[in-house]
Amino acid sequence: MSLLMVNPERPEPVVDAAARGDQALCLAYFDALECVVPQLLADEDQPDLTAVLAVVGQTARASLASLYLNPQGEHDHARLVAVWRDPGCRIAEVTPDYLRVIEYPAFAFLTDSLLAGRQLDVALPELPLAEQMWLAQLGARRLLSIPLHDRGELTGFICLLDEGEERQRSTQELRMLNMLGTHIGQALTRRKLQSGLAASESRMRALVGATSDMVFEVRTDGRIGQAWSGHPALAAAATLPGRTLADALPAGLATQIGKALPVARVMQRVQSFNWSLRHGGTLVWFRVRVQPIAGTDGGAVIQVHDMTAHMADSQRRQSLLDTFNLLEEAILDLTPAHDLAECSPAWATLRGVEAREAQRDIGKRLSTWIFPDDAPQVAQALAQLPECHGDVAPVRFRLMQQSGEFLWVEARLLPRFDEDCQLNGIRVVLRDVTVAHVSEQHITQLALYDGLTKLPNRLMLDDQLASAIERARRNNTKVALGFLDLDQFKQINDAFGHRTGDQLLVGLAQQLKSVLGEHDMLARWGGDEFVVLMPDVTDTNALKERAERLRSITRQGLALDGLDARPTVSAGFAVFPDNASCGEDLLSAADHTMHHAKHVGRNTVCFYGDLLHMKSLGREHVAIQARLADAIRQNRLQVFYQPIVRSRDGEVFAVEALARWQDEKNGWISPELFIPMAEKVGLIQELSDVVAAQAFSRLREWRDAGLTQRLMLNISRSQLFAPEFVSGMLDMLLRYRLRPQDVILEITESVALTDYSRQLKHLRQLAAAGFQLAIDDFGTGYSSLSQLHEMPAALIKVDVSFAQRLNTEEGRRVMQAIIQLAQGLQLQTIVEGVESVETARFLQGMGVDYLQGFHFSEPVPSGVAELWMRLGLANKA
Repeated sequence: MSLLMVNPERPEPVVDAAARGDQALCLAYFDALECVVPQLLADEDQPDLTAVLAVVGQTARASLASLYLNPQGEHDHARLVAVWRDPGCRIAEVTPDYLRVIEYPAFAFLTDSLLAGRQLDVALPELPLAEQMWLAQLGARRLLSIPLHDRGELTGFICLLDEGEERQRSTQELRMLNMLGTHIGQALTRRKLQSGLAASESRMRALVGATSDMVFEVRTDGRIGQAWSGHPALAAAATLPGRTLADALPAGLATQIGKALPVARVMQRVQSFNWSLRHGGTLVWFRVRVQPIAGTDGGAVIQVHDMTAHMADSQRRQSLLDTFNLLEEAILDLTPAHDLAECSPAWATLRGVEAREAQRDIGKRLSTWIFPDDAPQVAQALAQLPECHGDVAPVRFRLMQQSGEFLWVEARLLPRFDEDCQLNGIRVVLRDVTVAHVSEQHITQLALYDGLTKLPNRLMLDDQLASAIERARRNNTKVALGFLDLDQFKQINDAFGHRTGDQLLVGLAQQLKSVLGEHDMLARWGGDEFVVLMPDVTDTNALKERAERLRSITRQGLALDGLDARPTVSAGFAVFPDNASCGEDLLSAADHTMHHAKHVGRNTVCFYGDLLHMKSLGREHVAIQARLADAIRQNRLQVFYQPIVRSRDGEVFAVEALARWQDEKNGWISPELFIPMAEKVGLIQELSDVVAAQAFSRLREWRDAGLTQRLMLNISRSQLFAPEFVSGMLDMLLRYRLRPQDVILEITESVALTDYSRQLKHLRQLAAAGFQLAIDDFGTGYSSLSQLHEMPAALIKVDVSFAQRLNTEEGRRVMQAIIQLAQGLQLQTIVEGVESVETARFLQGMGVDYLQGFHFSEPVPSGVAELWMRLGLANKA
C-alpha cells in the first residue's frame, strides 16, 4: 500500500460516531445498574464494594473510583470504604492517609456541590487549592464526584478520577452517572436498614433461648407449695416453697395473681393476664395462667410463661412491614400453584384499592392482575422456580389496577423449599418501576429513532446493517442498501416554509414504508435523505423491481395544506458482497451511486454495479480530481497520526503521518481513492510535500514540548526517483530545526525493488544522510534474500495480511518465519494490522519489536497522538 494512507482494512470514520456512542452509553449504564444493585442487596454479610466500584469505574472509563461514606450519625466527614483502580493507570496505587478521611470543612468547593446534590466534573486547574492538592498528590488530572443522599441528607459520595484533563463526559453520560449513583445510594440505605433488622433479630433469638417458664403450686393457705421451674428474671425455683406470694414474687405480679385466685376458685376456670417487668435492662413479657386444681379447697397451679419472643416477633414483623412500606415495595406470598396467600399493605397501593379491599385478593391467581401480553414471560419465570436454587433474574411486567390502568412493576421471585427440596411457596417482591421504564423507553426512542419521521436513525441503521452483513456472511446471502434523496427539497422549503417541508418528509416516509417488505428497514439519514436496508437477499434480479417501486410510490403525490405535491427521488443502490466488503463501504458505494443518479437527471434509480468504477475517468472522477488539486494547493489536506507501540512496555516509539482529505462536497474521501488518483495525475509530489511540511511543523512543536518520539513518513516511487529528493528533504528538516535522525522514511517493498540497482543507490544516499529506513508492506514484494541483505534498512513493516491470518496454524508459521528472518538479518520488526489484545500478546511472545493497528489506536489528530505519546499505551500492550 502507499504509505500516505490509512491501513486499508478499516474504513474512514463516520460522521455520526457521537450518536453511535450514545446508544452504547445508555446500554452500558443500564447493564451497570442491573449488575451493581443486586450485588449491594444480596444476602451476604458484606457486599463486595470494590467489585461494585469496578463496574462503575469501567463503565465510566475512569482511572480510579472510590467510595466515601459518612459514619453513622456523623455529617462532618466521610471515610474511604472501598477503592477500585484501573491496573493500567498511573494514579497512585495506595491512597494517602490524609485522604482516607475527608473532612468536609477542609474541601469547601467539593462539599458545597455534594450538599446541593450536584455532580462536580472539573479538571485540576479549575479546582481550588485544597482539591488541586488532592488530585496532584494522586497523579490525577480530573475529578468527578457523585453525591449519595438519603432523604435529603448527604450520606457519602462516589469519586471518579481521570489521568487526563481532556476526558470530558457528555451531559447524557452525567445524567446516566447520576442515575447510577442514586440507585447505589438507595441500595446502600436499604442494606443498612436490613443489617439493623438482622442484628435486632439475632439479639431477640439469643434472649428467647435464655428464658424458660416458671411453674409452681399455691396452696389453700396462700403459701407456695411445690415449684417445678423458675425463670431468670424471677426468684429461683428452690427458694419458693413455703413462702407467700408477696414475699417470693415482685409486688405487681403477686397482686395480680392474688386477684385472679378467688375468681379461678369460684368459677373453676383458668384466669389469664399479661404482665411484664424489666430484667437486665430488657423488658420481659409474661403470660400468667392461674389454673384451679380440681378436688381441692382453693389450690391452684400458676404458670408464668415467657412470651417475650412472641412480642419481639410481632414487633419485628411490624417493623419489616413498616420498612417495606417505606420503600414502597409490596411483598406477596404465593402458593406453589401461584395463588396469593398473603400480601403486605403496599399491595393495596400498587393495585389502587383500599387496604381492606386488598384482602379480597387472597386466594386468587397472580395472573389475574398481569397484563395479558406480559403473562407468558411471567409464567415462564415462575415455571423455572422449582428447578432453580440460585438467584433468579427479576421479571418486569404490567400490573393491572382496579381502575383499568396499569403500572410497570419489577418482580423479584424468591422460591422457598421444604426439607425434601420441594417448592412449598414463593415470595414475590414487587417494585413500581413505571417512571424508570418510561424514562428508558424515552431514552431509547431518542437514541434510536428520528424525532420527526419516527423512523430508525443512523445509530439503529448501523446496528441493523452490521447484523444483516454478519447474517449474510453466515448464510451466504446478500444485503442491498439504497440511498434515497428527495429532489429539489430546498426549493420546497424556500417556497412553502419548513413546516410544509417537514410534512412532506413525514408523508414521504409513510409512502416508502408502505412498499417495503416485512424485514426491510427504512431509516432517515438526515435532511432529505433516507436509507433503505434489504437484508437476506437471495435474488438480486428482483432488486431493480423493488427499487423501482420505491421511486414510483412517491409519484402518487401528497396533499400538504391544500397543495398537491408530487415529489421525486434519486436513488442509488449497492449490494454486499458484490460491491463492498463491509458496512461502511456499502454505505459509501450506495451514497456515491445516489449522487450519480442526481447528476444524470434526478428521478432515477441507479445501481453501483451498473456504473463505471469511481477510479475510472468518468465525470465525477474528473470533478474529484479537480477538487483534490485545489485541496493540495490550498493546503486543505489534514495529517493524522497512528502510534507505533514498543511491544515490551506499550510506550509509543514513533507515529506514522497519514494524509486525510475531507472534500467539501462528498465529505471524507478514502485514501484508497485519492492517493492513487494523485499518483496517476502527477499530484503525488505536491501532496507529499504538504504532508511532510505539516508533519515536520508538528514534530518541531513536540520536540519543543520535550517529546522524543520519531516520525515515520511514507515515500512514494516518484519521490524516490526525483534527483533532488534527498537534498530537498534535508533542506525541509533544516527549516524546522530537525535532524534526519528524527525521521524514519518508509518505502514499500515493491517500490524498493523496482529498478533495484538504481533504487539501491538512492536508499544508500538516504542512509548516508542520517535517515533511518523502513521497508513497508514486507512480504508482498517477493524480495530475494540477497536484495534484502543489501538494502540499508533498519526496520521492516510486516504487511497487514499476515496479521489477519494469525488465526490459522499456517499463518502463525509464516509470521514466525518472517520474524526469524528479520532477526537473522538484524532488522527490527513492526507488525501492522494488530486488531486485538490476543494478536498483540501472541506477537509479543514471538519477539516482535513494535506493533501498530486499531487495537492500540486508529489514525488520530495530532492532539490525541500527543496524548498517546505522553501517556503510552501500556494498558493495551
